Amino acid sequence: MHIEQLAIQGLRNLHEVNIQPGPRMNLLYGVNASGKTSLLEAIHLLSCGKSFRTHTLSQAVSHGEEGFVVSARLVPGEGVSIHLGVDFQKKRLKMRAGGAPLYRTSQLAAHLPVVVIHQESYRLLREGPRLRRQYLDWGLFHVEHAFHPAWYRFMRALKQRNRLLQKGAARSQIEAWDGELNDMAVTLHLQRRDFVRDLMSSLTEYASDLLPQLTELTCEYRPGWPAEEALKTVLARELERDLARGYTHSGPHRADLVLRSNGIPVRDCLSRGQQKLLVCALYLAQAAIYRRRTGRSCVLLVDDVAAELDAQHRDLLLRRLSSLEGQVFLTATEPFSSKSADLIDKRFHVEHGRVREVL
Repeated sequence: MHIEQLAIQGLRNLHEVNIQPGPRMNLLYGVNASGKTSLLEAIHLLSCGKSFRTHTLSQAVSHGEEGFVVSARLVPGEGVSIHLGVDFQKKRLKMRAGGAPLYRTSQLAAHLPVVVIHQESYRLLREGPRLRRQYLDWGLFHVEHAFHPAWYRFMRALKQRNRLLQKGAARSQIEAWDGELNDMAVTLHLQRRDFVRDLMSSLTEYASDLLPQLTELTCEYRPGWPAEEALKTVLARELERDLARGYTHSGPHRADLVLRSNGIPVRDCLSRGQQKLLVCALYLAQAAIYRRRTGRSCVLLVDDVAAELDAQHRDLLLRRLSSLEGQVFLTATEPFSSKSADLIDKRFHVEHGRVREVL
């Protein structure tokens, strides 16, 4: 899978963009605030209908414009190309694939799986478990067909139970949802557990390459409740406290992934540069699992690849990205050295919002 043609209108500081990226490594270079990250943001919007820079899409609209449009022609591993597009007008997002409307962002994501590494990605290690759950669930969504239906059913039941808890409804009404929550929790737990086991083999490989000084790296999966008990048993025991809180405390929505080096949480023992490399290893491992499980490659977006990395680690990261044999979009403030030049398929210079291919 790769993007053969990309068109952008009305997004951020970008002028009208129409480029034909290469199927492998693409370098977008230019000074800060020239529009490089906005181009990555456009691809991310095509992949899930969301921005990795803002929760409010209105903030991504160019000054003086009423909305933005991003479209692309995708070439799958096999078969004919397909057109994908998102159109944000009057605070409303419309999505299309192959000329047909899409009604859920999950439908969009299934067409264009994208992994993004940017300047805030280190939050994956430093902040609460929500981002780490999202990390796990992205991988499962794209490789396990049964995951998303189970996740959707669990979240729907969770919302209903929480609504009843907030109302102080009768116990029988609240407990009526416990069976559904329990059944879906079992499915989610088993899939997440197996995914983490698969993840560790790939993560160890990439982490040892990018961070050879990192020893005894462990990855502990916490399901969100005592796994030796059925969730419905835990829910029954915690019902009084859940009523007092107004929400369901235990379940897969509280799951976490804890990474340690020599028994110490990595956020406490790694420098910011080392954390960036470990985050890169995590996303490379995720992309590798996707390729191994599906036989296809996802698209990788890497913003400001050189930041906080010396030339040696940058070149090592680029070679690891190249080894995935998928399409990659990198941003940097200047063209890379000759040592890395052989990895670049196409170069695009971004200046004042204008994107120009450099031949």
